[in-house]
Amino acid sequence: MTSLRRILSLCLAAAFLACGSVHAVEEIKVPFNFTWGESSQRLEDSMKRVQATVVERKQVQGRLCLVVEGIPQKLLQRALFYFDNDSLNEIELHYGDPNWDSTQYGNFFDQTRRNIEGKYGIGRVVARQKTRESDVLQTLIGYQWTQNATSLSLYYYTAERDANSYRLLSLHYRGY
Repeated sequence: MTSLRRILSLCLAAAFLACGSVHAVEEIKVPFNFTWGESSQRLEDSMKRVQATVVERKQVQGRLCLVVEGIPQKLLQRALFYFDNDSLNEIELHYGDPNWDSTQYGNFFDQTRRNIEGKYGIGRVVARQKTRESDVLQTLIGYQWTQNATSLSLYYYTAERDANSYRLLSLHYRGY
């Protein structure tokens, strides 16, 4: 009987420790308190209230894309909102600072990834490649987090030619 109690105590202790080490994953929410399926008119009305501007409307793979600048969020350069049949289904956020060098962009990417992993768990690597097209070296690094109704992807893209470079850090929220 004593050995049975010991085994039971060990099993309960192991279960308690295992449960204590699991941390809750937050739900990925649609940015700016929107919901998937909202209309482009509602989005435009919301952007006017925060004095942001729709600077471009275009069709991208059969979807309406509204490019918005001036959203009051630190380091946010622009946001692209995608609508399928006037129903919001994707938001792409472009972050950065034109004065940053590659080290600052890399540090910002790493910190952003760590912050996201702290909320949603470890991301899956979806891109890690370097390619050269003529004299331009391109690098793409991407991670993805997927939940029931939403996925979130983080990308860092660079294109370098001699002393010239282009860098972009983007977050892509997609509803299902």
